[in-house]
Amino acid sequence: MIYTPERDKIWKQIEEANIYYIYGAQVVAYGVYAAIKEVLGKYPEAFLVSSMANNPLKIEHIPVIEINGNIDSNALIIVATPEIYHEEIKDKLQHFNLNNILFVDSHNEYLIMSRYFQQLGRFKLLEDFPLHNKSENKLPDVKMYMAKHHLDRKLKGKYYIPSWVIPIQVGAALTELRIAELTDNTGDNISYKNYKYSELTAMYWAWKNSSEEYQGICHYRRILLLDEDDLRKIKQNNINVVLPLPFVCYPDASGQYSRYIAIDDQKKMMQALKEVSPQYYMEALKILKEPYLYNYNMFLADSHTFNDYCEWIFPILERAEELCEPEGLERKDRYIGYMAEVLTAIYFLCNKYNLNIVHGEKKWMI
Repeated sequence: MIYTPERDKIWKQIEEANIYYIYGAQVVAYGVYAAIKEVLGKYPEAFLVSSMANNPLKIEHIPVIEINGNIDSNALIIVATPEIYHEEIKDKLQHFNLNNILFVDSHNEYLIMSRYFQQLGRFKLLEDFPLHNKSENKLPDVKMYMAKHHLDRKLKGKYYIPSWVIPIQVGAALTELRIAELTDNTGDNISYKNYKYSELTAMYWAWKNSSEEYQGICHYRRILLLDEDDLRKIKQNNINVVLPLPFVCYPDASGQYSRYIAIDDQKKMMQALKEVSPQYYMEALKILKEPYLYNYNMFLADSHTFNDYCEWIFPILERAEELCEPEGLERKDRYIGYMAEVLTAIYFLCNKYNLNIVHGEKKWMI
C-alpha cells in the first residue's frame, strides 16, 4: 500500500498548527505526543480529557486538564482516543466552539506513528519493502483467522474482508449458537477455555489444525490491512511476521498492561515465564522497562514462526493458569488473553534480531 501522500498531508497539518492540544491521556494520546515531539520538536499546550477520573495530572511535563471554554478556538485539537468515543468527543468540542479537529482513527494513527518509527529507525514497515516481481500472479498460501464470538456487538459499518481472512467462532464449545462456518471446537482444541483465553482459542486451533504457508489471527473489530501486493512482498522478501505497530507507553510498557492485569497476576505471569522459559525471562525484565508493547494478539507469520511462537507461549499460559487458579479455583475473566498480549510482545521483541519482523496498518472496525 502507498501511504506517502496522505502521511505528508497529515504531518503538514500538524506542523502548520501554531497551537495544538491532544485530546486523550492514555496510550494512543501518548504515542501521538511522542511522535510529534520526535519528528517536529513541538509540544501540546495540554492533554484534554472529558474527566480527570483515572487520568494522570501530568504526562511528562505537560498538564492534563478537563475540557473547558478557555481553549483558543483556533487551536488544532488532535483527538487521540479509541474511535468509539470520537462522535461523543466531537459534540463536546463543538459545544466549546472548537472545530479545528484532527481525529486519530486507526488509519491516521498509522500515518502519524509510521513517520515516527521511520525517523527512529526502529520497527520496520512493510510498506518500505520492495515488490520484486510485480507480474507475479500467484499469491502465497495465506489464512488469517478472524476470531468472532456469539456475544460480539454488531458492527455499525460495512467492511471489505479479503478472501484469505477466515471467520472462526471462538468459544463454540460453550454455546449452541453458530455465527461462523468454522468453529474452534473441532479437532485438537481448547474452545471450552475461551472465557479466559479469549481469541487464543482460535490461535490454538490454527496451531493444531491448520498448516498454511502463512497464518495468523485477527479480530472481528481489528484486522491487519494487507492487499495482494503486500502478500507478495511478504514472500519475496522472506518476511517472517507482520505485526501492527507497537504502542508507545508511558512511562514504560507497564503503563499500558497494568491497566488490565492485576499486580498479583503480573507476578504470576512472570513466575510462569521464569519457570517455563528462563532465557526469555531475563530478557523480559529489560524489555518491559522500555515503552513499546504489542497489543491485541494479532499478527500474520510464516508457518515455522507461527508454530514456534505457539509452542513457546501456550505452556507458559498453562502454567500461569495453574498459578492463578489454585486448589480448584476457576476464574471467568479473560486474564489469560491479557497476559498473552504481554507475552506476545516479549516473544517478538526478544526475537527482533532472529526474525524478519515488519509492521503494517491495523484497521479498527466500529
